[in-house]
Amino acid sequence: MSSDKDPELELIRLRKLMNLMAQQPKKSLEEKPIDVVGEIKAMVKGERAGEIINKAIEIYGEAALSVFRQLIKLRRDGAISELTDGELYNILENVGLHVPIETKVRIVRHGKEEKIGGGQS
Repeated sequence: MSSDKDPELELIRLRKLMNLMAQQPKKSLEEKPIDVVGEIKAMVKGERAGEIINKAIEIYGEAALSVFRQLIKLRRDGAISELTDGELYNILENVGLHVPIETKVRIVRHGKEEKIGGGQS
């Protein structure tokens, strides 16, 4: 029985997505992408904020801008004031936009950086 409901749920989800996409052209006329980027960068605090925003736009384009527009709308409505870079990363992950960020592990002992492993390069 659950397999009979799956196509119906998928249709409902697709209709909602189409409705959201139909509303997007109106919003993109209101704000240029550069305005969205500038405003979201001003709203998000943290060392990695710029990297996360730039990578999201580079990889997902309009989908990322759509998420950023929603966050800006929430800020203007007073629902949120600012976000940390970690919170933005989690929001993007939760909506299905995985943003790979470069990570580097360093081990420092007695003021000297040590390599991981048996010293082989």
